[in-house]
Amino acid sequence: MADTAILPAGMAPVTRNEVEAELISSLYKRTRPLLIANIGALCLLAIALWSSADRFYLLLWAGSLFAWTMLRFALARLYLSRTRSVGEARRWVYAFAVGSGVAGLLWGLSILLITSLTPEHAKLVAAFMMAALSASAIAGYTNSLIAFGAFTVPALLPFGFHMIWFDGEPSLMIGAFVVFWGLLLWSMARHLNDGFKDNVALMLGNQHLIEHLSIAKERAETANRAKTRFLGNMSHELRTPLNAVLGYSEMMKLQVLGPVGNPQYVEYVEHIHDRGQHLLGLVSQVFDLSQLEAGDVALTEEKVDIAKLVIEAVEGVIPAAAADNILVNAEIATDLPPLRGDFARLRQALGNVLANAVKFTTSKNRVVVTAHRRTDGGLSICVEDGGIGMSAREIARVTIPFHRLESQDYLKRMTALKHDTGQTNTGLGLPIAKMLVELHDGHLEIASQLGIGTKVTIVLPGSRLIIAGSADASSLTEAPARALGHLAPGAAE
Repeated sequence: MADTAILPAGMAPVTRNEVEAELISSLYKRTRPLLIANIGALCLLAIALWSSADRFYLLLWAGSLFAWTMLRFALARLYLSRTRSVGEARRWVYAFAVGSGVAGLLWGLSILLITSLTPEHAKLVAAFMMAALSASAIAGYTNSLIAFGAFTVPALLPFGFHMIWFDGEPSLMIGAFVVFWGLLLWSMARHLNDGFKDNVALMLGNQHLIEHLSIAKERAETANRAKTRFLGNMSHELRTPLNAVLGYSEMMKLQVLGPVGNPQYVEYVEHIHDRGQHLLGLVSQVFDLSQLEAGDVALTEEKVDIAKLVIEAVEGVIPAAAADNILVNAEIATDLPPLRGDFARLRQALGNVLANAVKFTTSKNRVVVTAHRRTDGGLSICVEDGGIGMSAREIARVTIPFHRLESQDYLKRMTALKHDTGQTNTGLGLPIAKMLVELHDGHLEIASQLGIGTKVTIVLPGSRLIIAGSADASSLTEAPARALGHLAPGAAE
């Protein structure tokens, strides 16, 4: 049999030798039920023949069959005691077939003992033995057609001939039944053997696929860790020269040391400063992402006033909102308890969500921030905009880091991005917000419709809220609270 792949294209390759090795291994694993069946049938037949057959020959036959059965069981245990190579499979198939052939021969010899019974009983016992041996062959040997044939031929042929010549004259009708029985038995064995091979090949293919996927997963995780370290190191190294560029360009922009002279240079300096600020923001986001992915972010937990958190996050986006005449409304319930968490990290997460909302909201529209208790006892901080919205596909991808680098036109969403100056945008705002919220045991909920707007909800569990009289209320210091009303462009409070 050629050592070739037998699985369909696209699946992990499995060779015929591997399939045979697994089949023969399962054959040896079945020796325990075969042992029980052999000894049980042996005892029943010995009891049935005890009063009619020659006891010396009966005991000799029964002892030989019992000893051979136990020897085969011991050899099977030996085979299973250590791992065998695939190349040894064929040799152990032949060894099993030899053992099966001797067992079949011993069972076939029992016909000599059955003839001592009365004709009626002999015919009945012979028919029963043929059925029992056939069932035993189907149940225990169909993993290997070689072993199946080695057992059934010497075991069943003597009984078949006995049935055909039972009355001294050959019976064509009985002969036809015996031949049909043999063909049917072989056909069933072939069918079961093919099914076993297909199942084993599929199982081995799945095992190979799992092994390949595990290796690929390990390599991907190693590459991802290397990428994270690289991004973290590069972000750290880039921020120092960028800060110098921004510092000097700011001095030139403000003309601290005197007028620049040429008005064109003033415009160039403004561009340098703006692009530097943009690049520093990207570098800072990449650095934050690398820290979050590496698990290097530790929360500094304190008692967070939700009103103060929302106010400071909104104040951060007011200049951008004012530039586009976007109204920012913030509404918060007055009876919300404080929150246990990292104020700076929560403000960063909410600020990212707000910045994203303002970026994709059309002019003369508005962004609404609300905070309220949930029915399950948790907290929801919702940011809803009247912007260009997203499709279901985009919603599924929007929290994946760097997803926007794959399509810088943002799939256009049927409208151009505001202030699109061609600068690279990594799309890290929402992914970072998602990770920061998850560090607080919460999650993001995103709902959006194209042309209508987007609603992003920061959901925090009730276990994070500090209820008066609880252990958290006394162990954490409360930040100063500030009242919050409606915020418009240019008015933070």
